[in-house]
Parts: sequence; structure tokens; C-alpha cells
Amino acid sequence: MYVYCFRRFFPSDCQLTPRCHRLIVTTSSAWPKEDREGFLRDVITSFYKRIPFQSVTAIATPKPDRRALTFPEIKINMMTRKGGFCYELNHFVRVLLEKLGFEVYHIACTVKGMPQCHMANVVRNLNQPGDLHLVDIGTGYPLFRPIPLNFDKESLVYKDSFLFYKFVKEADGSVRWMHRVYREYDDFPPENVLEEWYTFNVFNLEFRDIEFFAESMESVHTVEGDPQSLAHFLVSLRAIDFRNGKLFAIKDTTILEEDASGKVNKKRLSSPHELLEAYMVHFPQFPTETVQQAMKTVTLTFEG
Repeated sequence: MYVYCFRRFFPSDCQLTPRCHRLIVTTSSAWPKEDREGFLRDVITSFYKRIPFQSVTAIATPKPDRRALTFPEIKINMMTRKGGFCYELNHFVRVLLEKLGFEVYHIACTVKGMPQCHMANVVRNLNQPGDLHLVDIGTGYPLFRPIPLNFDKESLVYKDSFLFYKFVKEADGSVRWMHRVYREYDDFPPENVLEEWYTFNVFNLEFRDIEFFAESMESVHTVEGDPQSLAHFLVSLRAIDFRNGKLFAIKDTTILEEDASGKVNKKRLSSPHELLEAYMVHFPQFPTETVQQAMKTVTLTFEG
């Protein structure tokens, strides 16, 4: 039964949308065709609302013990709503979606010129034979829907939460994932912006097994602060989710919170005590000692 598969992977208090609940309690081996995409979208948004993209647990891990996690470890972090990097989030969601009857593959992405530093997912045959949809819950940016990739040259412009984004196909078949710049949140420097758009990452549609990412994901989890580093998250403390469909994030010593109008408001924190308290209030799934250890490991600059 699909309810069994879903409940194996989600906490017992996981709140489901009406469509999600209606579909997972069926004992049929297939859902009505018109509901598959809607159901997938509900699963994606449930992740974004409840499971954070975060660097807290990786930074708190002593450096000699850092490594890419095993799937049983990943499953525990998802069941306890701790989340993680792209490797944990997108690996887990692939397994979950396969259990729910979807055909899912990993793809490799290049970010800031660093190949294979991000792992995303593609769902095949969602609505019709041969169609492809991008599913990615592992960036810290909102992608609340499966994105159809069977367009000719350029996709529609989408908006989820505060973010406008689109996709552009290159002559070599690669796909350029573009964001409209939002300077209140973006980590990318202004020189990468052209007419208010910048390239977030680039990927091709070559399907990869999880073993393909072993070396690059080991680097993401262990190498920090030098040219060989594939990601900067081991030196930047953060936790990000989209509760109620709106951004809430703690990035280093700043709280970012999206209001009802879609504006992201910033609040700089003034002390380690205030930062620890923010984690205890807004991300209580992280033990106090874990947050304290992470705070000791990175350099933090407070207001005033």
C-alpha cells in the first residue's frame, strides 16, 4: 500500500494535503493519470515546508569524522526533520518517489564552474511516455513543482515563493537553470547578472547512478575554504525551509523571513546567545549541543 511506503519515510505527524492523503491510501498500483503530477507536486512542497536544507550537522561534525552519509544515516536525518545538503535530500526523495511508483534518475549539475557539485533528480514518464521533469529539493531555493524539460529552447518563467526562474537549452543539449536576481537572498556576485538574470547551475540529461557522485559528494562534505572545495557550505552556517510556502532561513548571523507580499526581510543578530535561541525556536529539531558545536567551528560576525 502506498500509505505504508509514505509513512515509512515521513514522521508520524506529517500533515498531508487532501490530494496527497486521497492518493496514498489507495491500494491500486497506479493513480489516475491526471493526478500523478499533482500528487508529485504535493510531495515536493511537503518536503520544502518541513525538511530544511542545512549545514548545521555537517559543520558540527568533527573534521576527522566528516564524510558523505550512508543511506540509513540519511533516512534518520529525514525522519527527524534535520534535512541536509543536496546529496541527502535528493538521494532520499529519489528512493521515496521510486517506492511510490515513479521512475526517477539522478543528474549531475555544474555550479559556479564546479562540475558534479550538485545532484538533482529527473522524473521520467510522469504524464506521457518519454517526458522528463526536473525535481530538486536540495538547493535552498524554492522549486515547488516538477519542471517539464521537453521544451524547445526556453521554458516558461516560473515563480515559487520569492523566486522567478526559468530554463534555457543550449546547442549542446545542456540546460541552463536561470534565476532572476534577488539581492536580498542571492549568494552570487553582481558580475554574474545579465539583464536581471544569472545562471544558477548547468546540467545535462545524462542519467547517473548514486555511485557516480561518490567522489564529488565526499568533497562537498569534507573540503572547505580552498580552491578544491566544491561548495562553501562547510564555512557558512545555515538552515532554510519554506514553511507555509514562504522562505524562512538563518544564514550565518542573519534571519531572512519572507512576508505575505513576497518580500524577504532581514534581521541581523547581535550575539551568539541570540543565534542559539533563534535555532532553538525556529529549528528545534537540532539539539542544542549540535548548534553550539557548529557555532564554535565557523567564523561568525554579529551586529554591533
